[in-house]
Amino acid sequence: MISPKLILMPLSTSGHVTERLTGGLAIAKYFNAHLDVLHSQIDPRTFLPNDQLGLPVKLVRELASFAGKFSQSESVDLKKKFIDLCVAQSIEYNASGEFSATATAAWHELSGLRSEIVAEKGKVADLIIIPQSKDGKSTSTFEASVMRSGKPILLVPRALTTFNPNTVVVGWNASTEAARTLSFSLPLLKSAQKVIIATSAKRVNNNPNGNDVVQYLLRHGIDSQFLTFDTSKQSTAEAFLSFAHSHAADLLITGAFTHRRLHEQIFGGVTSHMLAKTKLPILMAH
Repeated sequence: MISPKLILMPLSTSGHVTERLTGGLAIAKYFNAHLDVLHSQIDPRTFLPNDQLGLPVKLVRELASFAGKFSQSESVDLKKKFIDLCVAQSIEYNASGEFSATATAAWHELSGLRSEIVAEKGKVADLIIIPQSKDGKSTSTFEASVMRSGKPILLVPRALTTFNPNTVVVGWNASTEAARTLSFSLPLLKSAQKVIIATSAKRVNNNPNGNDVVQYLLRHGIDSQFLTFDTSKQSTAEAFLSFAHSHAADLLITGAFTHRRLHEQIFGGVTSHMLAKTKLPILMAH
């Protein structure tokens, strides 16, 4: 993976808006990249009743007008907040699309389903930031980003406002998804002060193993160490997160939805547990 130059971040208005925008800008600044914030909405007038329900046409029109004005006012306020945050972080607001050697950002107001927009626009981006959902569950936007964009996803805790991954823990299980994420993560690993390759003790003999990963990273000038974690008393996801916290990790790297039974993974697997429980950013890819 090249160091990201174009980063996307979809934004909903379900709380922690300031923190999520601040975190997205911090990530753009870390990479000296451009951040496009995608604020997508379905026109609220779509959900208003029509005259087939017996409501007066005039009343329906007034409700539609009010809904449209409220939506537009909210968007204007959010964009102003975002521009103010850009100024506070010394990041140039630049919607022209021209290359810049420093971090830049832009706000995009779009109409339509957020998941569809991100899956489409993510194909021509380098990285997609997905803030952790309010209830910790997988969302259609997260799943569309992982499964359809073809690009790495950086899942971030909702209250994350800084990004400085000095200690990085790579979850390795020899899967294709883990291998793909490892390649995507090379710019991050090169900048890290400490890199740990972590494998469940039950999967230590999977090939290529952790020692092979250490040798691979050496070819890229990256020093790392291979360690195992115990899953005899915890699930793989629980043990991996405990391991990461015990080593003061700043960032986790892991494959997403690595089992063939995708439905099981989404609703009860390792990825879902980490979506719900992680307090650290996670770089993942499918």
